[in-house]
Amino acid sequence: MTLTQVAQHAGVSTSTASRYLRGQLNVQPETAARIDAAVAALDYRGATPGRVARSSRSVTPPQGSPARGTGVVALVVPDFTNPFFTTLAEECADLAASRQIPLVVAVSGKHGERNGGLSPLIGGTDVLGGLIYLGMSRTDERLARAVADGLPVVVIDEEIDLDLAVDTVTVDNYGGAYQATSYLIQQGHRRIAHVAGPSELSTTQERKRGYLDALADAGLTADPDLIRHGPYTEQFGASTFPYLTRPGSAPTAVFVGSDIVAVGMLGAAELHGIRIPEDLSVVGCDGIRIGQWLRPQLTTLEQPVAALALSAVDALERAMARREAQESAGTGGAATGFEPARTVLPLHLVIRGSVAPPSA
Repeated sequence: MTLTQVAQHAGVSTSTASRYLRGQLNVQPETAARIDAAVAALDYRGATPGRVARSSRSVTPPQGSPARGTGVVALVVPDFTNPFFTTLAEECADLAASRQIPLVVAVSGKHGERNGGLSPLIGGTDVLGGLIYLGMSRTDERLARAVADGLPVVVIDEEIDLDLAVDTVTVDNYGGAYQATSYLIQQGHRRIAHVAGPSELSTTQERKRGYLDALADAGLTADPDLIRHGPYTEQFGASTFPYLTRPGSAPTAVFVGSDIVAVGMLGAAELHGIRIPEDLSVVGCDGIRIGQWLRPQLTTLEQPVAALALSAVDALERAMARREAQESAGTGGAATGFEPARTVLPLHLVIRGSVAPPSA
């Protein structure tokens, strides 16, 4: 007999049952009675003699520790090779520390392939107090199962295709891309390429849409041969030049959907006999710190990393408070009766040395 079956029999979440039986959660008397009855009826062996009786006592956290019920918060990121994810993780960790919330970081891999380490973490809802999820997969079923089991979750950066009642925090990728492309047009560029991320991601789709609309509104026609999709890596950026330097069709400017890809382009430009910005103007996206140390310095759409982290942590604390209220009331399970909030933050164009008017 499993703890999940006990929870189902009692009409509460697995997390509620587990934490109650371990003496880590106070619930309403009627909820406690239902869990105790389920343990007895199903002969659940996980509850040792006297454990249920002890679990009804109040548990007081040690001096200086997080409040009861907070638990450990996990931040899931795709990788640490992209400095944007590293910087965002640092901001979230600093905020969590200032609020005395223990935080761990899990790396899911770009396509969620690191299943062995991630699934036990997400599945361990009796251990986790909440989850901040930044993934490169729009259909992560592990996330759906965690939300259904009552784990407080906030999704940031990339939107997902699952119908989940969770708060989301994103940036205005469309507006930022429109602004960046319009800036290149204002500088006199007419053949503007777009080096984009993986085509299935929401960030990629919105940035591409902003790029195309900016061209169309300026009376320019997008050349499909000047749009390249690939992973957010330096290697992909360096590999784009053979496609962008064909005689008679070369662009004079490029909007790049990620700074780390733009770093690869700037590093490989000289190998292809291209001067930046004299031959090719480059605008990136993310605002990673290394961009200001490149030569020339990278013009970029700067992500509001501090605001992203603050909005995510605030939203997660609200979600955890909702779960605590539900568990105290004995309802358990996924949050109900609230409208998920969608926060959209602006991108800021930072003008540096990698853009110039096209040469004669």
